[in-house]
Amino acid sequence: MKSLRIKISVILTAVIVLLLIGVSLISYNIARNLYTEKVVKDELPLAVSNVAGEIGYAIDKIINTSYQMTKNDYLLKWIDEGEPKDGLATLFNYNTDLMKAFNLSTAMFVSDKTLNYYTNDKILKQLSKDNPRDSWYFDVKNGKEVNSLNIQVSEATGSLTLYVNSKVEKDGKFYGVSAIGMNLDDIVNLVTSKTMGEGSKFLMVDSSGIVKIEKSDRVGKVNVKDVLGKEKFDVLMNKNGGVIRHFNGTRNLIIGSKYIPSLDWYLFGEMDEDVLLKDLHTLFYSAIGVILAAIIISVIVSLLMSSYLLKIILKLKTGLLSFFDLLNHKTNKAQPI
Repeated sequence: MKSLRIKISVILTAVIVLLLIGVSLISYNIARNLYTEKVVKDELPLAVSNVAGEIGYAIDKIINTSYQMTKNDYLLKWIDEGEPKDGLATLFNYNTDLMKAFNLSTAMFVSDKTLNYYTNDKILKQLSKDNPRDSWYFDVKNGKEVNSLNIQVSEATGSLTLYVNSKVEKDGKFYGVSAIGMNLDDIVNLVTSKTMGEGSKFLMVDSSGIVKIEKSDRVGKVNVKDVLGKEKFDVLMNKNGGVIRHFNGTRNLIIGSKYIPSLDWYLFGEMDEDVLLKDLHTLFYSAIGVILAAIIISVIVSLLMSSYLLKIILKLKTGLLSFFDLLNHKTNKAQPI
């Protein structure tokens, strides 16, 4: 009987354990899918949009600053007067004040009349059509856009700089080009310093997919189209943004994108799905552990209780049998011969 009781207990325990684990797995999968869907549809796009907004704001700020230079009446008057040397100090001070106020790496103006390149403290040089480094000026002058952006090494500082170039015009007359520059390191730091938690990062690619900003050695060398494949690449390179899921051979990634018009680049936000679900995994395994521990304790307690109750029942049985034996004995003794 004891052996049968143990077998039944083991079978019932196994059935209960399997049922509870099955229910836990179903609950875990439902929770995982709901959470992942929320990240894909809401949290990741919002996080990427927020960082893209910060980048866009920083660039728009210097675009507006460059535009302000084009409306400087003193600058226009000074040019009309023939760019006299006694006005240089005022121009230099103005450029210096702009740099300090907006944390710029450079502020300059190129006169179309003299082709002088004025910075915040000197005439850096005189531009020439024969110098390839000066082609940017003539491209801006002959271009249709009033404002344009380009990235190149600053001749004044030697650092990689994001320039905002603006045409200086009034009443149909072209005076030259004003330009202000932001050290590209500022944009790089803004992008690479942002995260969405452990296992996440941001990077930027140009319109062709070449990695432009990232905390890695892939910058300028890797095209994400080759990494992701054309179908996924096209989803991300949508100007309305996109989200994909991608396995890179070692990690399951969720990647979202946002277009930044002022740069004609795309911001990518990347999250590691396994890290994202780590807390959910921990909770699931903890729940399974608690369930198993509770079942084991319950089985042990039930076995002990059943053993204890069995002993009581056996004692009661023995007592009842003894009582009935005694009763039968007295009954038989009282009958006449």
